[in-house]
Formats: sequence, structure tokens, C-alpha cells
Amino acid sequence: MPENIPLSGQLIEVAPSVQRFRRLITGLDERGRSTIVSDEFCPHVRVIADTPTFVMTDLWRHEQVPVDNTGPADDGLGGAVAISPPQLGSVFRIVEFPPDNDWDNGDGVRARMFHSTASLDYALVLRGSIWTVMDSDEREMTPGDVLIQRGTNHFWSNRSGEPCLVAFVLVGGTAV
Repeated sequence: MPENIPLSGQLIEVAPSVQRFRRLITGLDERGRSTIVSDEFCPHVRVIADTPTFVMTDLWRHEQVPVDNTGPADDGLGGAVAISPPQLGSVFRIVEFPPDNDWDNGDGVRARMFHSTASLDYALVLRGSIWTVMDSDEREMTPGDVLIQRGTNHFWSNRSGEPCLVAFVLVGGTAV
């Protein structure tokens, strides 16, 4: 199934209210000892559905397993943004979902949010509540709940009045 999540094609600035994530990356110093080689807010933040409060932050991506941890740190995020991970790799991201009524204006974008990815996804709710919606079922998830998404058709619905943060690890695989 094609990737149909409507990432913003416009240069829309992320709302100041959106949570930013500090990303620390390890490596080796000149003497071969472990150290922090980077400590900064993650720059890979992307607006979804042309809504400045609906964003995804990609924290790391790699192309294949086993991962090569030698050499300088490369977060794998220099190319085009994709929802699915690489076929043999993974992506780690956090999505901030605003309440549905903040972005769903009835123009069909909600229907385009129904998708599947060629991956095994681990989704952990960090803050707020969100509904995972399948073809024939749906469940509310709250902080600490985990969904193991096995390549099936789904979308996310924030029916509360507050933003919801969900951490995702997507591992390359197949859609069903």
C-alpha cells in the first residue's frame, strides 16, 4: 500500500507549543573511550496534514541490521522523509497528535490518514490518550499502553481536548 500520510508539502512552521526532544548521541573520543558526541534538540521535525500542532520528530533511522556503530554518528535522516522504515532497517520517531477537531476540517484528509506500513511497529503512549482504529475494531490507549502494529491497516484518532505524544519504533517488514 502506498504511503498516504499527508506530510506537509508546504513550509509550515511548527507551533511553539509542540514538544521538542533533546537527542544525545554516543560515540568514541580520540582515545577510543565512550563519550557523548552530540547533545542537541533533534532537528528532524515535520508537520503533518498542514497543521502546525500535528508533527512527527524522527530521531534516528538506519538502513540495515546489523547496525554499523563505527565511524562518525549518522542519524540516517538526511534524505527524503518516509513514513515506512527501510526494508531491512528501522526508524525511531515521536508523533504529537493534536485533538482531531484541531486539524480534521472535513476535506478528506482524515480518510487519507488510514494506512498500513511495511513494518512491525511498537507504539508507546507517552502522554494523553489516543484511539487506534482498525478496519473492524478500535481501542483507546493511555500513557504506558503499548500497541504492536503488525503491518495492518489503521489510523490514529485523538478524541480528547489535549495533545497526545506517542513514541514509535518501526522495523522494516511487510504490510498485510
